[in-house]
Amino acid sequence: MRAAAPAAALACAVALFGLAGALGAGAAAAPVTLPQVMDWAGKTLTGVDDWPLLGFDARGLTLASPVGATLRPNGLVEGDIRQEFFEPVELDGLILRSTSGRWSVDCAHQRYAVLRLSLFARNDLKAPLGERAPAEPVWLARDAMAGPVIDGLCEAVKNGVPVVPPPPS
Repeated sequence: MRAAAPAAALACAVALFGLAGALGAGAAAAPVTLPQVMDWAGKTLTGVDDWPLLGFDARGLTLASPVGATLRPNGLVEGDIRQEFFEPVELDGLILRSTSGRWSVDCAHQRYAVLRLSLFARNDLKAPLGERAPAEPVWLARDAMAGPVIDGLCEAVKNGVPVVPPPPS
């Protein structure tokens, strides 16, 4: 995992999917500094050495796919985002520790939509619980949680980080 930006708020789909806070009372304290987060990730996650760290907060960390972002013909930017939580969190009665999703970002209007979200019971994207995908994108205004994802995907396109052309329709 690469630290791509200074520590920032965890970007997660709280507004779209109603993700609740940590459940584990009495558990070890969550990492609060970048070195602590990197240490936790090194001990907990596999295969993320080339995934840029977009941000973290008391709940967990957010990573961007090393593949980069896709600039669509309509100007929207899409990318795969992974979230790993320090403690279990609840979503509609499910207890999860990690998610993987496809985000769409409108850089010009600073808004985002989570197009797909896969849920996992354990860290490191283990023990799948299911997938959520709204029929139509639900656009949400930039907020503290989504800011690092919006910034990361928009910067990837702006700075020429691998931009994958959309597949033919």
